[in-house]
Amino acid sequence: MAKDVLLIPHNHLDPVWRRAWRRPAVKGGVTVRPYAEVQEAILLRWLEMAERGMALTEGQTVVWREFLRRHPEAEGAVHRHAESGHLCIVLAGETVQDSNLPAAEGLIRNFLLAQPLYDRLAGPAHPGLRLAWLEDAFGQTPNYPQILRGVRAEAACATFYRTCPEEVWVGLDGTSILCLDHVAVAASAGSVRKHPPCPACQGAGCDACGGTGLVWRPAWSREDARAALETALAADGDVAIVRVGSEEGIPEEHLTDDVEALNAAHAGEGKNIRFATMADVYALHRARLRRLAVARDDVPTPELNPASPGCYVTRIACKQRTRAAAYALLRREAEQATGSWHAGEPIAPTPEMTEAWRGVVFNQFHDAITGTHIDGAYPELMEMLEAAEVMAGTAPPPDPAPEGFRPIEGLAEARLGRMDVTFDLTGIRSILLDGQDVFGRLPYNETKRDFRIGELVLEADFGDAWGTRIPAFWSMEDDFSQIQLGDFHTAVEASSGAIRWRGRYTTENPRVRELGWTVTACPSADGRRLDFRVEVDWDTRSQRLRAVFPVDSRETSATWEVPFGFIDRAFDADQINYSQWNAHTMDYPALHWVRKAVGPRTGVAVLNRGLPCHRWLPGRLDISLLRSPEWEFCAVEPCHYEFWDIDGQRDAGRHVLEYALLPYVDGLSEADLTREGYAYNNCALTPPFSVSGEVIVTAWKPAEDGSGWILRLQEIAGRPTEVILDFEEPRAVCVTDLLERGHTPSGAALRFIAPLHKHGILTLMIR
Repeated sequence: MAKDVLLIPHNHLDPVWRRAWRRPAVKGGVTVRPYAEVQEAILLRWLEMAERGMALTEGQTVVWREFLRRHPEAEGAVHRHAESGHLCIVLAGETVQDSNLPAAEGLIRNFLLAQPLYDRLAGPAHPGLRLAWLEDAFGQTPNYPQILRGVRAEAACATFYRTCPEEVWVGLDGTSILCLDHVAVAASAGSVRKHPPCPACQGAGCDACGGTGLVWRPAWSREDARAALETALAADGDVAIVRVGSEEGIPEEHLTDDVEALNAAHAGEGKNIRFATMADVYALHRARLRRLAVARDDVPTPELNPASPGCYVTRIACKQRTRAAAYALLRREAEQATGSWHAGEPIAPTPEMTEAWRGVVFNQFHDAITGTHIDGAYPELMEMLEAAEVMAGTAPPPDPAPEGFRPIEGLAEARLGRMDVTFDLTGIRSILLDGQDVFGRLPYNETKRDFRIGELVLEADFGDAWGTRIPAFWSMEDDFSQIQLGDFHTAVEASSGAIRWRGRYTTENPRVRELGWTVTACPSADGRRLDFRVEVDWDTRSQRLRAVFPVDSRETSATWEVPFGFIDRAFDADQINYSQWNAHTMDYPALHWVRKAVGPRTGVAVLNRGLPCHRWLPGRLDISLLRSPEWEFCAVEPCHYEFWDIDGQRDAGRHVLEYALLPYVDGLSEADLTREGYAYNNCALTPPFSVSGEVIVTAWKPAEDGSGWILRLQEIAGRPTEVILDFEEPRAVCVTDLLERGHTPSGAALRFIAPLHKHGILTLMIR
């Protein structure tokens, strides 16, 4: 029987994780060569083998840009193999992002920044650019299908680590994208391979290792690969798929030899093995999957979170600083857009702005913003963010509270904005808003006092950078490992507009070397919020620091803002899981806010600045501030080589953490909260014309081609709205995709009106 065997080689390439990007990492006299050098060797070997048909799938433009910087002479061959189909440049963007933790607009910039290099190497019709590549990211944001379709993807591949449960992935807004993660594979071969430092030179480079500093391990064994091919040849059906893959693996010459030998052996049987890519797989299944999409309703797929929830907290500055740098760049390019608007002449983004965004987007990589990288990679990442901050002209934040603090003894009261606050040395005892209390009482256990509102708690967190591995709960109502840090306050002070607590944890706890803090609470300018600033000296092992907010509700569901939308998530004790690959501790990522309604017009919201890990347990909202994981998991794998450059994952040092409490008794919509969250993060963008509708501006910028201005809007109420733009002089406005393409010229008018669906994203070109 005739058979077509599609042999798909794949090599997962990380820009940072167990290596740094461009710099060697050195510890204890051992040098670990950077990923840029490893990937250079892989791509050079592949180019040699591509002449014999070897295929490759890789779409991260940082990988290709760095390779071509080192080997500009190779660009012609790369382009030729992309045209021939030997190279499948998939739609990964600059890097495969973590889609939960970055600023919402940052997820779009990942693809927008990549597009010029995609055009240069592959062209807009390249089939790989229809495939969104999500490999190894830790969960996916629920509205990602809309973003992926907006950058012209048709199908998603590799929805790690909570695989999309069906072959059509439907997002919050009802947008669907096909999913290739359920295509049957006849056989596979290969495993993770890591190249250890050369023992002769300890990674520095010598004659024994050819100057590479590495011992090159095979990507797969010849026996396994050949067995997989023979299994596929014998399988039922006229098409069979074989995957041969690795990580950091150097492509093996014997694979092409065996393909040629097996094809010769089966030449008279109509059986043929050919190198292929995921674009070939998609071509086989496209029609079937499209029929499924037509039949599928618009009910959102169960979300693909949480996955590795410890990543929402590990190396917290990675989250804080990446988000803050993105918002600083958004403010700066909005200033540039408004300046050119008033000057009457559009401008293109400057090369300096483009490079700054590249640094931020690099930090949005799924092993960067998550903190799951070796210490040697951290300075490189922070330098990229520093360069972006300098480009944006970021100013230091103002002093968050007035001076004139005085010591407080016993129980005291203060009027902070619209709130009447009762407090003492242990913390905030009660908050009344217009005479109403939405917080209630949260007992700890039979012998300990109630939790204070916003109290810091210390708890056990035995795990690695990716998650907690030993259950901390004795019951789901109480974690008896928690330490109420209000008992360790040493002073409480008040001024005319703020309260301040100082504390130091002083016990014989063997896992705490240093834990001191200052908590300042002051009202926002409008008096609606209570803004917290926590300064912490932190040096612990296997611990987590949270702030806890009692809420007068025992219901199971609360609402989280996510990039370009919001979603209800429910507490479910049966879903608790502390295993390695399915960790689920009821911690979820949030963009700016989490809200728990108490009544039809009352409730409590907690807002964050780069502190995305929130949890709702009936009776309490909490926010994770710091954690100090010790287990190495796959940051160090002694089976490959030992390099214990991970102590920085404990995050020891001084931290400044900011979040806000927003109780309400007069109604507060999701649209109101979203506006509040953007304002709290200093990213409320205002273009120089009127914008009406239940929307928020997520970008106001010069168009990439310099021909006009781009306005991006997000629907924020969870229902359809009408967008109205009013100008002082006639303007031409048209809808584009997220890549600022596909627009049709229109006539100029003083008003523009367009519908926008629930949780929708609207991108407009204005001239």
